[in-house]
Amino acid sequence: MKIYIISDLHLDYKANLEWLNHVLYRPYQGDILLLAGDISHNYQQIKRELKHIRSKFKKVFFTPGNHDLWIHNHDWTDSLEKFKALMEFCESEDVTTKREDILINNKNIRIIPLHAWYTEPGQGDDHLYWPKPGEDKSNRMWSDNVHIQWPANERDFSPVKYFLALTEENNMDKKADLIITMSHFLPREEMMFSEFPPKVNPEIMKKYDRNPLFNFSRVAGSNLIENKLRGLKSNIHVYGHQHINRDRVIEGVRYISHCLGYPSERRRGLIQNIGAGLKIIFDSDLHQNGLI
Repeated sequence: MKIYIISDLHLDYKANLEWLNHVLYRPYQGDILLLAGDISHNYQQIKRELKHIRSKFKKVFFTPGNHDLWIHNHDWTDSLEKFKALMEFCESEDVTTKREDILINNKNIRIIPLHAWYTEPGQGDDHLYWPKPGEDKSNRMWSDNVHIQWPANERDFSPVKYFLALTEENNMDKKADLIITMSHFLPREEMMFSEFPPKVNPEIMKKYDRNPLFNFSRVAGSNLIENKLRGLKSNIHVYGHQHINRDRVIEGVRYISHCLGYPSERRRGLIQNIGAGLKIIFDSDLHQNGLI
């Protein structure tokens, strides 16, 4: 049995849908997929593609990203209503959105989706913000400002606290040989940079920066996600959102992202190691413990 990961499919792009259909042409009936958010902003397409993906795997784990909760019309009162509808759909289609233990080669593998969000600077100390020279501090280009809406009657509503509170932590006494957590959003600052603390090189930024005015760290994630995964004793954490693929170990936890991202990003060489398709993080046939 293999455990695969992917995120940021953005299937509203034709090239991405073609990529997925090509990848899913082969059978994965004995395998597991961890899908870490951003299937599409279109609810009907999310449902259609989740059903398709689910039909190909033994089990699919899913946590939504910000694009999955965009609202464009009057179908939803707010993004939280869309989230709840999406969770109900997943339950009806046997797409797993909650903690589950799976026995593989007599080892208990625990997989825990962490529904979460990001905290912006000024919203709480758990933000991941790092200043960027020349950034637009208003962040007006960020589409969530328009397409994400939270309950209007809850003035102090904290999305990240709300979502993380949904993670079940009861009945955790059972031993797990491997614990894998997953979120769409980033759990710590280091994930954003190839080296940390980051070194600002204006020439490199000029060449590779996708948008000089935009500072991703404003909307990257929250260290409350880090606190949660550490509390759950995670061995591997899978995430997405940034459209940069990384695989590193920090303080005993392996952090992995494997994003498909936008076609334009792949054409510019900004997203690496996606050509082979889904990324394997566990293979019960290769090693005694299955780790890759």
